[in-house]
Amino acid sequence: MVFKAKTDGFRWAIIGFVFLVYTGVGLLIYYTEGDTASFYGLGSIWLMLSILIVWVLPATTRYTFLEDHLLCQSLGFKKRIPYHSLRRVEPANGFYVGWKMSTAWKCIVIHYNKYDELLISPENEATFIELFEEKKAQFAKAN
Repeated sequence: MVFKAKTDGFRWAIIGFVFLVYTGVGLLIYYTEGDTASFYGLGSIWLMLSILIVWVLPATTRYTFLEDHLLCQSLGFKKRIPYHSLRRVEPANGFYVGWKMSTAWKCIVIHYNKYDELLISPENEATFIELFEEKKAQFAKAN
């Protein structure tokens, strides 16, 4: 079963923050050097980042339950988590430092192996967690 990535206003907040930072840097360069070329360069970088964050990243992020592992994909990155290594899943609370394949602020954290974690944001969290627990129980009995 394939779960698409959930999206929310967090990506727009990131784009707005980057826009403000780039505008500040562009204004600083303009006032110190009197050159408007920095606005074109920073604007084109901001536009490319916006396209990546708003359209490309959510379109390429998905989570797939396969026969013996969970496959998490985002852009060109893939993470395979064998079902026998799954420990638990819980809602993410606050800032998270670690491996992320998430496109939303409200996410869940998958704990696997002994100390590994992955932050993801499936579109239908309840169904994802139900299937997660089912696969975890099925492969815990097998091993």
